[in-house]
Amino acid sequence: MANLEIDFAGIKSPNPFWLASAPPANSAYQVQKAFEQGWGGAVWKTIGAPVLNVCNRYGTIDYKGTKIVGLNNIELISDRSIETNLKEIAEVKRNFPNHAVIVSVMVESEKKAWQEIVKRTEDTGADGFELNF
Repeated sequence: MANLEIDFAGIKSPNPFWLASAPPANSAYQVQKAFEQGWGGAVWKTIGAPVLNVCNRYGTIDYKGTKIVGLNNIELISDRSIETNLKEIAEVKRNFPNHAVIVSVMVESEKKAWQEIVKRTEDTGADGFELNF
């Protein structure tokens, strides 16, 4: 089989196929199942405070008269606590150390809040951050 390993900005992954920051990357169960099925990395569903529990809403993208050429997910941050997410991210990195895990984070616009969430996320062993300002 071909070697599909990648090194993207110093982040290594067994292949370039990653889950995006979206509902399918919202728990250890989901991400680990994806890794077991061959996905190379994941951008964890956006974590932050306050936790907002909203329904998934999808919009369709139409193009030149063709209906539904794409879908748009209109959802906010994870509906699970920061603590639960960080615990599960650490679990995934322990179980799949060679897979890329990027954590999408969003907190209030205060320096201290950003410093705290970045430090706590670093402690999980995550490979990088997606910052939502």
